[in-house]
Amino acid sequence: MLGKPNAEYFDGISAHSYLAHVSYDGRNLSISRDGYPAVIWRITEVELVSGGKRGQALRLKQAGNHGSRLTLPEGELADRIVDSQQHIRRGHTNRFIKGAAVAIAIVLVLGAAAYATLAVAPGALAGLLPDRVVNSFADGLEKSVIKSAKRCNAPAGEAALNKMMKRVLRGAEDPPTFSLRVFDIRQANKTQLVNAFALPGGRMVVSAGLIDKAQSPDEVAGVLAHELGHVSLRHPEAAIVRVYGLQAIISIFTAGQGAEAVSSVAGILAVLSYSREAEEDADTYAIKVMERAQIDPRGLRTFFIRLFERSPLGRKKTQGSSSAGDGGDTTFSERLKPLSDMFSTHPGTKSRIERLKPREGGSQPPVLTNAEWQALKKICNS
Repeated sequence: MLGKPNAEYFDGISAHSYLAHVSYDGRNLSISRDGYPAVIWRITEVELVSGGKRGQALRLKQAGNHGSRLTLPEGELADRIVDSQQHIRRGHTNRFIKGAAVAIAIVLVLGAAAYATLAVAPGALAGLLPDRVVNSFADGLEKSVIKSAKRCNAPAGEAALNKMMKRVLRGAEDPPTFSLRVFDIRQANKTQLVNAFALPGGRMVVSAGLIDKAQSPDEVAGVLAHELGHVSLRHPEAAIVRVYGLQAIISIFTAGQGAEAVSSVAGILAVLSYSREAEEDADTYAIKVMERAQIDPRGLRTFFIRLFERSPLGRKKTQGSSSAGDGGDTTFSERLKPLSDMFSTHPGTKSRIERLKPREGGSQPPVLTNAEWQALKKICNS
């Protein structure tokens, strides 16, 4: 009989975490949850993600495993593991030293070549941001975008979404750690937001409006592959560095006010709007993932075309406006207006759409059955 849940477990396969009961015998961690066989982690093969001191919550992962995570709340079990395992205590020390080294490096860069660094290497700096800095920004962004929106998690719909995400992950050689949630985000006029976002820290958010507007599972799967590309390539973290600069990052270290810095619409779009190069890189990632997972890119292509034709930029181009260009040369003020327009945060161009070539034979096998697709369309009906 399982004991009372005392931990949170993310298996790296499904799109959400589970409550689990964890026991520790000095050699192994046994992770149990209802309806599943126990998962055994050898303690010598466990690495520290965060925590590592007595009185702290403890977050662990398996060495070489890029997906699963185990979070133990502060308490006796977490303290016992820390006390008995030198490599976990050392992990805390190493993280502290690394964080201090990063802070010192940032200060030096500020004095020596801040502007050049921000202009040339935001992607490299993104990988050095401590978790608490990333999570601080992510919390503020998530609060600003989602607000009081209803989370959509009807069981059958979630099962279909998990199946779709597993199919996408089949094509990812080294998938990043991520979470995936659906929210019924409404605009001021009560209409549904049609968008998907990759937030810092691997948080992927899909709006119910996007699922509602999609006409096939391939369309949603293509969007998920694209967002996974942003997560894997650390585009949200690079945007933090690029937009707010090292000075803002240092203020996070000292004052912890990073989340408030992105609470405005301008701040949201500044971080969520990527350059054309970043969007093309995410497309390249998605195309490779879909090819390996045998998902037809035609779905993402038709979805982009349909949304672009209905977007303000697409309408301007249809009307013959020379300022529309290829959909990428827009002013900042123009891009601030349509948060509901997917291309305000994912600038769409003719060249991007043309790269998405149909797959001979389509998706093999289909990403979802018709019943599963209908369940996903009703994911908010709970």
